[in-house]
Amino acid sequence: MQHLRADQLAQLRSALEQEAAQLRERIAEQGADLVESAETDLRDIEDKAAREAMRFGSTRMLARDRARMREVEAALARMSSGDYGICEESDDPIPFRRLELDPATRYTAAAQEELERERADEHDPNPDEPIGY
Repeated sequence: MQHLRADQLAQLRSALEQEAAQLRERIAEQGADLVESAETDLRDIEDKAAREAMRFGSTRMLARDRARMREVEAALARMSSGDYGICEESDDPIPFRRLELDPATRYTAAAQEELERERADEHDPNPDEPIGY
């Protein structure tokens, strides 16, 4: 964190704390909505289908928000431990501009690109084979 000034760290901490508060609120609302919709007894098949589609979307949003909440909390924990702003892959400092865009980021842009390239290669068993149409 030595590459970040105190005012930059304060700005990033504030952004993370604000995002955490928003996520907590959204997660609570989504959970309450899911419970409420599960308790509603619908007799019409179309209403049931519409409710299930809504529940599916809400469940996905809730999972995404919970995952993001874990990222934000992990970033705040890294701040407390002094590991914040250091790439977990390369140990290089993450530039303030990148952290400003996503204060929970764990990687430099170069490390992120490499990780994404590796994941893409894992999903494509023959990356050098031409695609036939």
